[in-house]
Amino acid sequence: MKILGFNNISNVMRLEPESFDDLYLLAVVINQGDEVEGKSTRRFRPSEGDKGEQKEIRVKIAVEKAEIDRSAFRLRVSGKIIDGSPLEFISMGSYHTLNIEPRDVISVHKEEWKEYIMRRLKEAVAEAKKARLGIVAMDEEKASFAYIKGYGIDIFSEIYSKLSKKMNEKEYKKQKEAFFDSVISTVNNMLVDVVVIGGPGFTKEDMKKYMDGNRKSIDKRVSYVQASDAERSGIREIMQSEAVAKLLENERVKKEFWYLNMFLSGLVSGRSVYGADNIESRINEIKLVMVNDDVLNEKEVKKVLDIADAHGVKIEIFNSGDDAGMQLVRFKGIAAV
Repeated sequence: MKILGFNNISNVMRLEPESFDDLYLLAVVINQGDEVEGKSTRRFRPSEGDKGEQKEIRVKIAVEKAEIDRSAFRLRVSGKIIDGSPLEFISMGSYHTLNIEPRDVISVHKEEWKEYIMRRLKEAVAEAKKARLGIVAMDEEKASFAYIKGYGIDIFSEIYSKLSKKMNEKEYKKQKEAFFDSVISTVNNMLVDVVVIGGPGFTKEDMKKYMDGNRKSIDKRVSYVQASDAERSGIREIMQSEAVAKLLENERVKKEFWYLNMFLSGLVSGRSVYGADNIESRINEIKLVMVNDDVLNEKEVKKVLDIADAHGVKIEIFNSGDDAGMQLVRFKGIAAV
């Protein structure tokens, strides 16, 4: 996430999401009643019956809903248009949806920016500098290795296979296995837990067979996908795949379950409480609050989160549509340890 600017008088923040996780965070941050401004397109019909054409516009909408569209890898923010340009292509008061993708710049206006929301955004900025995922794009000629960070692709190594059609069968096999050994070694040295390997043809499948047949392994969680080539474009294709979006989402879900299980195990001993009133009454004992994104706007929840934040309590916001969030619903959408 990039915070491009913040006006503490108008309470407007300019933001640039850089990853799927950033889009998810914005879905949590942007609430009903906020105002969001960004670029979009709208069909302009000069006269009734005219098919019209798509025009690029800039609109500000009064938010009614913000939700992740996982299939399209984007955030959808919907509401009524309250401002925009060019004026001739804008229909004030009509409904519109901003489809926000990584690298799209938006402005968000809130009546008040809560401190725990500001802190979570700043954490997202810091997290953008860390490697989240490793990607390998490979074919018969080479393998390209990259870290995926919040700001984009960091290609740190390329290995060439040195294979030639002039080689006899034995030489070709030996060189291909040496290439695979180099790829396996490089992947094992990558400073991430999850690696996605992709490319055209059967090279990645051949490497899997080679590892199985020679008792060699990669000590990371590995996923295999298709990609067009072993260049930067192939890495970008892998990065934007549904498989990568799901892997990153699963990492977040795993963390949510870890917190939820901590809460559940503390229920018997009395170390865990749920419901805004109960949490407020024991706020001096609370170390962690878990809250579903769909209750953030409730008056009692807002109050207890403000109190928790003032006491330095860690606040974790769950996706109410995930399994952990759906379990948290049973506990009034907010729980604490």
